[in-house]
Amino acid sequence: MQAATAFAFVISLIVQVGYPLAAILYFRRRTRAPWPLYAYGALIFAVFQLFTWLPLSTFLDVVWGEHLNDAFGAFVWLMAMGLATALIEEAGRWLGFRFLFPRGNYRLTWRNGVAYALGHNALETMWLIAGLTFIGFITSLMIGRMDPLALVQQVSPEAGTAEATALYELATVSWAQPLTVALERILALPHQVAWGLLVMESLASRQKRWFGFAVLYHTSIAILVPGLARLAGFAAAEVVNLAFAGISVWIIARLYELSEQRG
Repeated sequence: MQAATAFAFVISLIVQVGYPLAAILYFRRRTRAPWPLYAYGALIFAVFQLFTWLPLSTFLDVVWGEHLNDAFGAFVWLMAMGLATALIEEAGRWLGFRFLFPRGNYRLTWRNGVAYALGHNALETMWLIAGLTFIGFITSLMIGRMDPLALVQQVSPEAGTAEATALYELATVSWAQPLTVALERILALPHQVAWGLLVMESLASRQKRWFGFAVLYHTSIAILVPGLARLAGFAAAEVVNLAFAGISVWIIARLYELSEQRG
């Protein structure tokens, strides 16, 4: 592995751990939002994503998704998985607002909703994504010292070129890949907060349409950004993701105004 790539991995890990933590500490200092709200968000992510849907979706992708070779089938699969992810994640958030908040006597306010969403985002980024990045870093370092094709043949002499290609990609990972992951996690934070506040608004205003907005917006990002990454490359996908981040910030600001008007 080149020194520039190793340095990029280190920077990516620092961003993935430091950015969500800094956001929580800053928001906590400015608003004094109670610590249990952040823990509620982390708990909901662990229950509805980390230990349930993420393993199941990975299994489904291996069993069915990887066998869809035509473009149309792959797109339909991407849409189905994006919608399922949005529904399950937003349903988990809704249950947290509906049942955890009353247990702690916490009101459905903008401040509390943001704290809850930041806790959700922090566990996803600091534990899951940063953990995967670290594993990828160590794996790339180890494989980079070997001949990928020879390694495949040692493990299984009948192994095909697909396995060798995967190992070669790990051994030759570029500096741009870990930095792209870091950028995606920076842009993911306003998305997570916007989704959380939209779900909270469905309960605070007693209007179910807000939950539908959250699912629709979440699904749109989950489909368009990775879809564009496959079709046009990561640069185009991240430009669109940046535009979505601007929309998310606008949603957060707009829901703050609604919360202030409601009192």
